[in-house]
Amino acid sequence: MYNNEERAIKFIIQAFKGSKTKIDNTEKCFHSILVGNSIKEITNSEEIITAAYLHNIINYTEYGYEDIEEKFGSIVADIVSEISEDWALPKWIDRKKEFIKRMKQSNDINNINIVIADKIQDLLSYREFYEKKNNKLWKELNSTKSDIAWFYRELYNIAISKNANSKLTNRYKKELIYYFGDMT
Repeated sequence: MYNNEERAIKFIIQAFKGSKTKIDNTEKCFHSILVGNSIKEITNSEEIITAAYLHNIINYTEYGYEDIEEKFGSIVADIVSEISEDWALPKWIDRKKEFIKRMKQSNDINNINIVIADKIQDLLSYREFYEKKNNKLWKELNSTKSDIAWFYRELYNIAISKNANSKLTNRYKKELIYYFGDMT
């Protein structure tokens, strides 16, 4: 019988079957596996690790809270729900503002760590495109460089203010500097 981590990996592979990322054209499940592996390096909590693997399920698949709760329990479903964006908000900037507001209010450092691990993987996946096409990246992401920089920097500031895992925040800061320059 599979353990929770293995079941989560199997689930994301099935949930994202044939779905590729927009910028680097890799399987979406690969991103989720990398985020889960990053969180696995900083905690032994089965629920937190499982939620990290499943972090994009609500945002990008047909599966919702109830599906996660049924398969992995309410703790995991609650975490995934809390770190999912509100897609009822049609505009990118409105979703990001609402998400920032929720992360500022969150008292669960594990949620912040998962979000930072997710954003690290996002930024890493943009590298090759950015190196070839530079500022065309922002158009591909349906926003402006300044809005995207604001969003990623706000998440960094939240992570720092809440004492998120230093291994994650240090790596995140390096990526932010690469794309957006000095952090001061």
